[in-house]
Amino acid sequence: MSRFAEYRAVLAKVDAKFADIQARHPQQFACRRGCHSCCLPGLTVAEVERAHIAEWLAVHPEKVTELAALATANTHGGQRCAFLDAQGACAIFEVRPLMCRVHGAPTRVALQAEATVQLDVCRLNFAGPAAPELKDLPAGDFVDQQLVSTLLYVVGKRFAGALAGRRTALELAAVRDPG
Repeated sequence: MSRFAEYRAVLAKVDAKFADIQARHPQQFACRRGCHSCCLPGLTVAEVERAHIAEWLAVHPEKVTELAALATANTHGGQRCAFLDAQGACAIFEVRPLMCRVHGAPTRVALQAEATVQLDVCRLNFAGPAAPELKDLPAGDFVDQQLVSTLLYVVGKRFAGALAGRRTALELAAVRDPG
């Protein structure tokens, strides 16, 4: 069994959930290759995500060269993720972190301190005049952010033990050698 089997199972579930929501609301999604309004700099990843990306880079050394060239070119002037290519596509799309996989879909977060639920979605999605209000969507049309975070924590804890809480910058040098 792969050391990333549990993590990949979570990724598959999250990808399936996103695809399911997108299939129910195809006209409400602006998400596409090259759309990168959500690909901001300064993002961090959990240890299991970092190790997953690092292992993929070790198998694909040509990507290391490509990512180093992207960092040098700095096409987006430091205003976008370091793994975004000049055309606005993710250079590590196959192994992109969990947060990147859920962004764009409607999300819900229960705020326990206030006993309320916060609903959110990318400002480019569910934005047209015919778009339904988030509050009117059925519960199944949301990614439960607390569930996703909990799954990542549990899988990360089983993967990395004491390092599970460590966050690493989503940048080439940091991912390859977290120090």
